[in-house]
Order: sequence, then structure tokens, then C-alpha cells
Amino acid sequence: MSPLVISPRILELRRRVEAGDTAAIETFWHQLTREGTPLLEPLEGDREHVLLTLVWRAEAPVRNVVVVPGLECIWNPGPNQLEQMPGTDLWHRTWRVRRDLRTTYCFSPDEPLRALHELTPDEEARYLQERMKVWRPDALNPRHFSPNPSLPPMSVIELPDAPGGHWAARRPDVPEGRLEQGLFRDARSGRERTFWLYRALGDSTTAEPALLVLCDGEGHLELGVMDVLDNLVADGRIPPLVCLLLHHPDREVELTCNDAFAEELATQLLPRVCGELCIPALPSRTVIGGWSYGGLAAAFAALRHPEVFGNVLSQSGSFWWAPEAAEEHEWLTSRFASAPRRDVRFYLNVGLLERGPSPRNSPSQLVANRHLRDVLRARDYDVTYRELNGGHDYIGWPGGLADGLMSLLGREA
Repeated sequence: MSPLVISPRILELRRRVEAGDTAAIETFWHQLTREGTPLLEPLEGDREHVLLTLVWRAEAPVRNVVVVPGLECIWNPGPNQLEQMPGTDLWHRTWRVRRDLRTTYCFSPDEPLRALHELTPDEEARYLQERMKVWRPDALNPRHFSPNPSLPPMSVIELPDAPGGHWAARRPDVPEGRLEQGLFRDARSGRERTFWLYRALGDSTTAEPALLVLCDGEGHLELGVMDVLDNLVADGRIPPLVCLLLHHPDREVELTCNDAFAEELATQLLPRVCGELCIPALPSRTVIGGWSYGGLAAAFAALRHPEVFGNVLSQSGSFWWAPEAAEEHEWLTSRFASAPRRDVRFYLNVGLLERGPSPRNSPSQLVANRHLRDVLRARDYDVTYRELNGGHDYIGWPGGLADGLMSLLGREA
């Protein structure tokens, strides 16, 4: 995408304003209120891209307005700043985007204009906590998305060619699977863990149901993972399965290549679930997955316990990560490069907008995922790799989960 473009409608509006048309802004705003945003305009001779324009009106004077996380290198304010139309309260920016874009956004007025990778982890947490208070969804966009009550509602961009969204829609003709909540106590440490167990209402004669383990269980449930699984099973895209969804008391500790977590999961919790449900413990039909740090944890668990986890489904995996004392970034990728090859299959996806540097000036999510893909393929692993036109974004992950499960357990649509 390139920000160095301008909407024909914005250009015409500017001409009218410069010509002294005092009603131009209000007329434009009323039209756009009826139509809704984002403003989309075709590009002559280009069937792959459109011009996408976002507009915002200031209720009081502001120094700047930034689209967050962003449509051009997320969490980098420079290429995501709106431009004020001179002499008006209207701010705007146009991007040339592919027709398969799916992402969410808010407007952030009076931004400090610091990229996240410039901040320490503590500064980043404080920044997001404070800035979220002033984020505003797009008043003219009828589609809002609230994945978590603690987060502000986000406005949605979902263009016609965005893939996989239909898997997340609840269908009245599809039977709902069963969901139960449980509590597990680690025999070694005495720690307790909440988990959820989903069972699809599929073919009861299936002798070997698949097993799916997902990090960030609450988040997956909030995003409608049960609808995704119900639809896939009902359409025969994947076999009936059991899904174990995990709660994490501290994600940044437990999901960052933590041996104790991988050991507890592989040697205690999973055997208990399989034993109680009489599920064969087959690594070839066991998938461990997650997004962000959860994708990192899934790949690490398979490296440590390939006899349990034969398939990894990572979405926007944080493979840039390394321990504080490490001399290099991408710690886990280097382990896959040097360790004996495991009998594990991989599905990896990442957003094309995840291009900015990661914390501690690590490589971007996009670069780190491409690097892991290349290392795994060089080691002769079976890898399916997708780059989705979006960001580090909840709204794209349900469709990516469906694609990954069909790749690892069934057949693709």
C-alpha cells in the first residue's frame, strides 16, 4: 500500500472549499453519513486494488489525528496520520489497498507520535492504557467490533475479497457443540488452571476424533471459536473434534517458551483430558495453536513434545521474541534451526500490515514469520504459510483458524 494517493471525491471537495463554497463540508458529510465509511473508490484498470479513504471531524482543535493500529505499517504513527483540509475541521487520508483487506481501526487525536518499538515494555503498557481512553471509533462506519470488554470498540474494514469470514458466522441449521468449564491442579506445583472443553456434535461413530488445544481460551471463546468449529465439522471440512481452551494467569510468562507450561500441558493436563474422554493420544491428529504469544508457545510446545503435538497452528506468532539476556532475536527459530528435526507439521499465518519493528527493536512480526517459514522448510518440515491482508487483529483470526484447521486436519475450501 502507498499513502501517496488522493481520493477523487476529496480532491473535488477541496476544490469546492478553496472556491469559497461554505456548504461544501456539510454537504459532503451528510452524503457520507448516508453512504457509510470507509469511502471506497475504484481505480481505473486495476481490479486488485481500490482507493480507501477515512475521514474524521474534530469537535475541538487538535494537533493531529492518527489511525490506530494503522493501515500502513501498524503502530507507526507517521504513515497513518490524517491530513487536515485547510480552513476546515475535516481530517482525511487515502490509501491504495487490496480488495482482500480485513482489519479494525480507531481514530486517536493528539497522538504523542511515538512508534511502539521505541518504548520499553512498561512504557508500552502505560501508553496503550492511557491512549485507549481517547480512541474513537469511526462515527460513520456502521460496523463496530468489540472483542474484549476492556478494549474500546473498533471500527471494521472488510472488503469484498477478504477470505474466510463466513466460517465465524453462526448458522441456525448447524448443531452447537457442548462447552464445559473445568479446573486442573498441577501435581508438581499445586497451581490451579481454569480450562474449557468443547466437543463438536459430529459423527458419533468416529473412532479417533481430532484434538485441538488453544492458548488464550477466553479470547477464542469471545471471538466465537465454537461457531467456527461447529461450521467446519457440519460441512465435513474437518473431523469431529475435542477442543481444549486454556486460561493463562500471566501470558507474558507462560507463553514465552516456558518449559514448565509445556511440560504441564503435555504430561498432565492433556493425558487427563484424553483419559477421561477416552480419546486416543495421536500426535498426528493433535493440533496446538494460538495467536501472538500463543503461536510462539504452540511452536515451542511442539519442539519440546513432538510425541504429543504433531501439528502447530500459529497466527501472527511472536517469533521475534528472545529472553532478556539473549544476544540475538528470534530465539525459537534458532532452536528449530539447530535441533534435530521433529515429526511436526506447521500452519503459519501473519498479517501483511505487521511490518513495524517489534518490542526491543526486534524484527517485525512479518519478517520473523517469514524467517521461521524459511528455516522450517530448509529443515524439511511440512509448512503451510499464509500472509493475510490485515494486521495483528482479532477480526482476522477466526477465518485464519478455519483455514489452518482445514490445512492440518481436513481439506481446504
